[in-house]
Order: sequence, then C-alpha cells, then structure tokens
Amino acid sequence: MIKTRKIMLIIALLFLNIVEQAASVITATIPGMAKTFSNVSLTNVEMLTTIVSMFVTVFVLVSGVIVKKIGQKQTALLGMVIAAVSSIVPAFSNSYMVVLVSRAVLGIGIGLANPLAISLIGTFFKGDERAKLMGWRSAIAGVGTSLMTYFAGQLLKISWHASYLVYLLFIPAVILFVIFVPVPEKEGYIDEENNTETDGKKSDQSQTGKGLLITLMFLMFMAMVCFMILSVKLPTFLVQNKIGTAPQAATAWSIHNLAGLLGGMCFGYLYKHLRQYLLPAGLALVGLGFIMIGFTKVMGIIYLLNIVTGFAASNVTPYIFNRISEVALPQNAPFYTSLALVGSNFGSFISPYAGSFIGKTGKFAIINAGIILIALAVITLVASFRKVKTAN
Repeated sequence: MIKTRKIMLIIALLFLNIVEQAASVITATIPGMAKTFSNVSLTNVEMLTTIVSMFVTVFVLVSGVIVKKIGQKQTALLGMVIAAVSSIVPAFSNSYMVVLVSRAVLGIGIGLANPLAISLIGTFFKGDERAKLMGWRSAIAGVGTSLMTYFAGQLLKISWHASYLVYLLFIPAVILFVIFVPVPEKEGYIDEENNTETDGKKSDQSQTGKGLLITLMFLMFMAMVCFMILSVKLPTFLVQNKIGTAPQAATAWSIHNLAGLLGGMCFGYLYKHLRQYLLPAGLALVGLGFIMIGFTKVMGIIYLLNIVTGFAASNVTPYIFNRISEVALPQNAPFYTSLALVGSNFGSFISPYAGSFIGKTGKFAIINAGIILIALAVITLVASFRKVKTAN
C-alpha cells in the first residue's frame, strides 16, 4: 500500500469513528426545543436524544446481515449517507414528529456504520499496527465528539436549529471514505472463498470465533455495567457522604474521560508490550481505583483516581475489539463486532439498575463494582496463563 494512500485510508477510517458517537452532541438544544414544542411534554422532547440509541442498538445487529449481502464498504457508506442526510433535517423543521423520525433514521445510519468503523480497521491492518489504530479509534472518536459538542454549543447562540448544522461535518467523512477506502472483497483483503485455508482450518477458526464471541460479549457487557456504575453513582456517593457536589462529580467524570483519551492513544504501545496481560491489568486497575474511590473522603484524591480509572478503562474496549479482529474470519468480523457492541450498549443501559442491585448506597455500589472488576481480572489472568502454557 502506497504510504500516502495508507495515511489517507487511516484518516478516512478514523473519521468514520466520529460518526459513531455523534448522536449526543446536540443535548444542549433540549431547552430550546422544549420552547418550540411547547405542546409536547419535556420527557418526549428529551426522547429526541435517546431515540437514536434505541435504533442504533437494533441496526447494529442488522448491519452484519447487510454486510453479507452488499459488502463492508457499501454497508458503511449506506449508513454514513443515511446519517448525513437525516442528521440535518431538524435544522429546517419545526415539526416534532419530523424531528423525531429524523433522529430515529439517524440511529439507523449510525447503527449500520458503527460495527464497520471497528471491523474495517481489522480488515486492512494487522498486528501491532491494528492494535495501535484500535486505540486511536476510541481517542479520535472522543476528541471528535467533544469538538462537535463545542461547535453545536456555539451554533446554539444562533438558534437550536442551527446547532444541527454541526452534522454537516459528516460530509467530509463520507467523501474521504468514498475516495480512500477500497472495497475489501474486490481488493483481496477478504477472500470470499477462503481458498488459502483448508476446510479444517476454517472449521477450527469458526469454532474458536464462536467461543470467543460468547466470552467477549460477556466481558464487554460486565465491563460496561461496572464502568458506568461510577458515572451513575458518583454524584450520589459524593453528596451522601458530604465529600463533594454533583458539579464536582461531573468534573471528576470529565477527568475520567480525558484520561481515557490518553489511554486510547497509548493502547497500541501497551498492547505491544503486555499482549494478553493488558486486559486483566486494565480491569484490575479500574477495580482497585473504584474501591479506593469508595473509601476515600478527599475530593482531590477522587480526581486523581479518576485519572487512573479513565486511563485503564480505555484499554479494555480496544483490547476486546482487537481480539475479535485477530480471531474472527474477516467476513464474519462485522457480525461479531455488532454483537459485542450490543453487549456494550445493553450493559450501559442497565448499569443504573445493576448499581442499585449490588449496593444500597452509592458508596457500596462503586466498591462492589470494583470487586466484580477485580474478579474478572483474575479470571482473564488465569485464562492468559493457560493460553501461554498451552502455546508452550
């Protein structure tokens, strides 16, 4: 691959990942929309931001089916075009139903493109380079979402309609994708017939992939449940124990996310040196951080611990997706990735209920989430040792 074209391919794939998390960038428009849609309840106005996630979850699964019909690039492009068109409709409409439907359609587009934003990296890149880009993926998505949120806020000074024009940034993403991302099936990145593999090897890899899928979905689900418990329960914990305020909890979570950007950028380097031990190390650090947060009474220490937990947590998700790309057959990777994303989304969704179940107070919910993460770390560490022993 020519160096310049390779660089542009990387840029195009990273731009695709900005689309993945763009649904929430217009949450600041809710008060303005509530005034415009005065005959609609505030709950239904707020649903304009959450309905996207509902359709993303459904169409993440549909994406894998469509990939088998029309291919990876075509499916991703279809999703991006749907997202680009539907996302700006609210900028020109004062109808609640039109805005609601357009947001649902945006969820369809993001859902179709979302798994490909991850699996295409695994298709075009291998080894340490793939691991590095998996880390960059989450970091760039976070930076892109932050910038879009900022620009949406600036456009909000004009009107809430204008904020939706921030989605025009999808257009360069579509153009870059069309020009610089090859069709994997036609360019030889995916051999549909798998002629280079024996039937026995295909069968073994398929069985390995199925077992891995179950394990990774469980890990992704459990990790996201525990990670999001901190987000949900931290404000309650600070207020209940008279340590801090809800705004300080928001600051702590922002620090957590900023540390996550750095962690994502470092994932490739850490994976190169730690390999299979990175997953248990990440889970253990987050778990220990949660437990220490639960027992501390100093706000400054909580801020510092959020740096640790944010950095460590940001290496868990890229590891799981990178592992899927390593084991799964290329043509099956989008489907496997889709299921892992469903596990992630569902884990985030039920985290408030899980937090209430494992702890009657914010303190014990956070501490018990940390204990669960350490248990997962021990299990994955034992599995890593067994893998090394088997390999030897």
